[in-house]
Amino acid sequence: MSNPNEPASEKQITRVDEPDSTKNERESRAERAMSALERGDSHILAGNMRGDDGDFAGALDDYKKAAQLDPNSPARLVKLAEGYAANDLHGKAFELYQRALEQRAQQGGEELTDAYIGLGDLCLTFARSAAAVRSFERAVRSRPKEPFLRWKLSVALATMGLYDKAEAQLLQILEMAPRDAFYHFHLADLYRVMNRDEDSVSHMESAAEMAPRDEYYRLRLGAAHLRAGDPTSAVPHFQKAAQMAPTNASYQTLLLYAFMRDNQEPEIAVDVDQIELGAYDADFVSRIQRLAQPSE
Repeated sequence: MSNPNEPASEKQITRVDEPDSTKNERESRAERAMSALERGDSHILAGNMRGDDGDFAGALDDYKKAAQLDPNSPARLVKLAEGYAANDLHGKAFELYQRALEQRAQQGGEELTDAYIGLGDLCLTFARSAAAVRSFERAVRSRPKEPFLRWKLSVALATMGLYDKAEAQLLQILEMAPRDAFYHFHLADLYRVMNRDEDSVSHMESAAEMAPRDEYYRLRLGAAHLRAGDPTSAVPHFQKAAQMAPTNASYQTLLLYAFMRDNQEPEIAVDVDQIELGAYDADFVSRIQRLAQPSE
């Protein structure tokens, strides 16, 4: 009879251990899985870098390689969808966003906020505003404290003519980011559409104050004053923009326009007909002038 206190023999240990071949196979599978995961992540990283450089076709190729290594990964399907969308292959992008959401529903895990954003953007592109609103609402629910998502939702709401709801989203954003010029600018622009000229001027002033070197905000503030019927207050802002970019012919043209609206003579006589504007500059001037027209 064996002694219970006697150490187990080498033979007994071998009998209960995992066979070396099985262990090696399991470790090999784990290594292959990790290798595929790492390769997929490297393809995603490479695609992101290509996209940042404007090489959208190259980025799409990298996202395809990543998705091939894990075709049921919701995150990789979202990236692939983004790649197709960046290459204007909207139908394929829409299909992949939907597949990503289906996989996420089956597998669980974190909300695919980027998929909701992508679908919302596609829906806006094809004038499916109601569907865009639903997608952006889901995105906001998944990340309620992210101002940019609420801005996306506000744009979709405004596209549908739901200005009060769009305003509510932008006001919530400014509670979270009160010093962000971008959101003050967009609220000012919404108030312009709503014919609330005083509110538009107020928030455009905030945007120009928070981003004092932004020439476009300065021009839009001048246009807001013109629209509100206060050309005297508008002129200094057009002057400021012209001073920041003294060689910009479109800014000089808009300054002369502001002087004309205020019945002033410019300090230096310039014949507006002698200012040569290219097609882009001429269109830019026309757009600012339209924005400066009094509300009806």
